[in-house]
Amino acid sequence: MIKHLKVLERDAQNVRLVLEKSNALNDAFLPIKKGGYILWPLNFEVKGEIVVCEGVKSKRNSRDYRKLLPVEIRSLAPRSFDIFGDIGIIRIPDECLDYSDIIAKALLKSHLNLKKIALDEGVKGEYRIRQLKMIIGDSDFVSLHKENGFEFKLDISKVYFSPRLSMERSRIYDMVESGEKILDAFAGVCPFSVSLASKGCKLTAVDSNPDSEYWAHENFRLNKIPKTSYDFFCSKIEDVLPELKLYDRIIMNSPTTSLNYLQSISSKLKIRGVIHLYTIIENSAVFKIRDYLPSNFSCVFERVVHPYSPSSSLMVFDIVKAENNVQYTNQ
Repeated sequence: MIKHLKVLERDAQNVRLVLEKSNALNDAFLPIKKGGYILWPLNFEVKGEIVVCEGVKSKRNSRDYRKLLPVEIRSLAPRSFDIFGDIGIIRIPDECLDYSDIIAKALLKSHLNLKKIALDEGVKGEYRIRQLKMIIGDSDFVSLHKENGFEFKLDISKVYFSPRLSMERSRIYDMVESGEKILDAFAGVCPFSVSLASKGCKLTAVDSNPDSEYWAHENFRLNKIPKTSYDFFCSKIEDVLPELKLYDRIIMNSPTTSLNYLQSISSKLKIRGVIHLYTIIENSAVFKIRDYLPSNFSCVFERVVHPYSPSSSLMVFDIVKAENNVQYTNQ
């Protein structure tokens, strides 16, 4: 008998990626499909609905590429990596850089959906873009990425896109109602905006990277979103903010800078509206909304999206705006 995480079938693949990245997925067993749910076998207990039942042993080879590596580098090679379309993206520690080709070949062998492997050399520049170097495959970084029933095409070397936010995009999609007016303040290539516009929302997307604007329009077209459903401003948010109206929901997905803009952008939120704030928080720190916004704003939900560094994590905070507190006096 082993522990399984029970999730809705529609969320199964996104959950699998998260479990794999955290090494929680027990690949010695197969997932179990039952009544619209998937039971993922676990190495250890995680948050969510846990079901203890007999596991179904797998006859397949493990997808942990490290088992294909020489013993001397197996423990040094990173467990997690990103998948964008048919491109695997991995950060390799300095002590393993001489083994980059061996690591890349192991990744290709263990993940047959991948055609190319790129080395992530860190985020740099005005637009906070990952600096990528192709280890195996041609130098074309354009690929088609599928998630949650949508398709996103882009050049991953020129724009910001995080496959690790797939579950967040699905969560927000499930929350919104048709007709909402939504500001996507740091929109990138519009993965949030595309999905929400498909649900009948009116999107205002803002990003200052011209390459993001190009691929955003391509992704709206690719997913058959009419042009009347969105506006895209290629601009810094602070420059366009004065001319924007009020919104039911605001998405702030710029993890390293969102807090700098929280106060100014919050002025564009309607009463009972929601801000989804993505920001990097030190593991030892406690986020207090009172440090940034007036008392009529409250945080109603928070969670760790994924680790960012050994000492910090990317977190999301859902912040709701209530009526202003008004004091009445007899004068």
